Order: sequence, then structure tokens, then C-alpha cells
Amino acid sequence: MRVPKERFLDLADQAFEELPENLRETLYNVEIDVKASPGREAGRWKGDRGLLGLYVGATREEMMSPFSGSYLPSRILLYHRNIEALCQDEAELVRQVRLTLRHEIAHHLGISDKELKAKWPEGA
Repeated sequence: MRVPKERFLDLADQAFEELPENLRETLYNVEIDVKASPGREAGRWKGDRGLLGLYVGATREEMMSPFSGSYLPSRILLYHRNIEALCQDEAELVRQVRLTLRHEIAHHLGISDKELKAKWPEGA
């Protein structure tokens, strides 16, 4: 399933707006962006077609600590082409964008992949 970048951005915006308001309000100093595929920012996963999203930066807790300095914004990256490759139709694409965004938000909240697999297998 392929869609233009503008449509993918709309789906990402929609997924964000569908988050519960109290969850959206917990996001602190984080940007959400879309890239076609993993690049240098992905480190060892550069070019990995299985990487759907990436959280880069400090967790919310680290940023909010009274002992922390100032932090650049953290980033949630959604990998447009990798997510599309998993989907047969737009309904699947909508679902996968939502799952990937929520997975990366969990990392912002300090939840590890291991914890996600245990508590939320669908989104891990």
C-alpha cells in the first residue's frame, strides 16, 4: 500500500489527535516527524526495512528531573515506506501508524521494548 507523503502526514496527525487528551498532555519536549526510511539517526538499524519508528532522545522523566540540564527536543520518527510495506490497504495503514506512534510515545514515557512486549503485545 503506497500513499503520498502528504497523506501519510495526515494519517500521523490523525493518530496523534486520536490519542486520549491526558496522554497528549504528558508529551514534553518531543517532536514527531516522518522520514521515508531509516537513515543515520537509526544507527545500527540504518536501512532496516523492519524498523517502523524510532524514539531519539531523553525520556520525559529524564527531562523533567530537577537534576537535569536543558535538553534538545526528543524526536519520534515514523518511517513512511517501512510502515507502508506492511499494509495491504488504508485501514491497515491507519492501524499501523497508530500502533507505531503509540509505541514510540511509550519510549518517551520511559517504557522499554521488553516492558511493552509484556504489557502490550499488540503494540510491541
